[in-house]
Amino acid sequence: GLPLVVVIILVMSFVSARSMSDMENYSRLINYVGIVRGASQRVIKLETNNRPDDALIDYVSGIMEELLSGEGEYGLKRTVYKEFNDDLEKLGSRWDLIKEEISDVREGAGTEKLLNSSEELFDIANDTVFTIEEYSGMRSAALARQLIITGVLCFLISLFVIIYYVREYFKLSRKTEKLADMAGRDKLTGALTTERFYEEAQKAIDREPDARIAVLYIDFENFKYVNDVFGYEVGDAILQKYVEVVKASLRKGELLSRTMADRFVLLRYYEDKQRLLEEQQELDRRFVNLDVLPDKHSITVACGFCCREDVIEQLDIHGLINRANYAQKTIKSRPDEHYAFYNDSIRQKLFREVYLTDRMQEGLDNREFRVYLQPKVSPYDGMIKGAEALIRWITTDGKFITPGEFVPLFEKNHSIKKLDTYVFENVCRLMQEWHEKGQTVVPVSVNVSKLTFYTADFIKEYREIKERYGIPDHMLEIEFTETVACENEKYMTQIVKELHENGFLCSMDDFGTGYSSLGMLKNLDIDILKLDALFFR
Repeated sequence: GLPLVVVIILVMSFVSARSMSDMENYSRLINYVGIVRGASQRVIKLETNNRPDDALIDYVSGIMEELLSGEGEYGLKRTVYKEFNDDLEKLGSRWDLIKEEISDVREGAGTEKLLNSSEELFDIANDTVFTIEEYSGMRSAALARQLIITGVLCFLISLFVIIYYVREYFKLSRKTEKLADMAGRDKLTGALTTERFYEEAQKAIDREPDARIAVLYIDFENFKYVNDVFGYEVGDAILQKYVEVVKASLRKGELLSRTMADRFVLLRYYEDKQRLLEEQQELDRRFVNLDVLPDKHSITVACGFCCREDVIEQLDIHGLINRANYAQKTIKSRPDEHYAFYNDSIRQKLFREVYLTDRMQEGLDNREFRVYLQPKVSPYDGMIKGAEALIRWITTDGKFITPGEFVPLFEKNHSIKKLDTYVFENVCRLMQEWHEKGQTVVPVSVNVSKLTFYTADFIKEYREIKERYGIPDHMLEIEFTETVACENEKYMTQIVKELHENGFLCSMDDFGTGYSSLGMLKNLDIDILKLDALFFR
């Protein structure tokens, strides 16, 4: 559009410049026709008074010749206006006639004829001036029309261009908004991404400080089992269906995000907490009743609620999500409980976990963690044939913290490896003391957590500790649970092989709790098998 406007303006500017140049020429023509009219009258007056002026006659003749030819020193150009040109021809002819009559008068003829021709020339000159003035007016009107048309045309084109680009701008804005919305959504389910959820949820919290807002943290039970048994396509379809069900229930301002895998976060407005719980239960029932899994298998949902009114701290959206997640974890893997609200009891437990996490390093430095040995007694002769190392936490002020409280916590916050290494080194130190005192040294079993097993260099680290304390091969037994062994049988087979190569014995604890099979024992070259009581029952 813009080049077209420029071209039109250039063309019309050229035409207008030409027209104005013509207008200037018309003015000169009028002036010089006027000069011819006036000068010719003076020539005749001088002739009738016997005062001839040939120079003046030549001056008028020069102007007249240039008016007729369009060429000369005065810059007078011919026009295309026929009536004006005809008048000029008449004027030229009349001037030629007057020059002949002047010659006659100079030879003795009377002046009457010359005076009559003078009046006729005057009239013709007047007509010529009026004609060119009329033509000049016509050209001026045409130029004005051209300028008006050009202005209107440029205005219309500019208006069109403006309208076009305004439409393009809004179209682009809508496209940008759509792309931004797509970028802020999970590709699989269409739920919000974590980053966008955090941003929009925080805005909602800041915008409505008095509104009743709840954050829900939702997790599917044993979803890994679904993917492994039915395949990832079925798993993805389940996630998509769940988002579809939940999104259909969202009210204005409410948000849904898929944080990772099978975990979702919801921001809800509510009036009554019981009603909020019932709505979520109804949603989950509706989802489960869709028969999303074949063979009548069902999905179990664990959901934690954190209502802003139940939080005594000033928390942002991250804090609310963390507490909803914590509430969800309190009922995870409990077959009879699927929903939990963050409350004072959970708050105290959370603070307790934060306290224990912060105190762990101090407890290790102060040797508050104590290693006890549970003997393994032979049923044949009652002699101690070995032992299992157990860890207990007794603080400096004498408080006893059970392993059931701190071990799962350290596993969750990934600090359990430090405790595993601490126990292992204490066992090695104790066995070295037995040897130096001449006491009987028996094999000792040391538990190793899943996190430690999946640490690449843990065998190398344990071997170096064993060698530093001079512990012979096959005196240290590395114990792991049946659950760890079953998660990645191929990996565990390799780990057991490397442990044997570095002089360690291997034992599996809790065998028979429902995960493993007797067939696995054929492939896993363990030394000691500890049967769980459930196996016998």
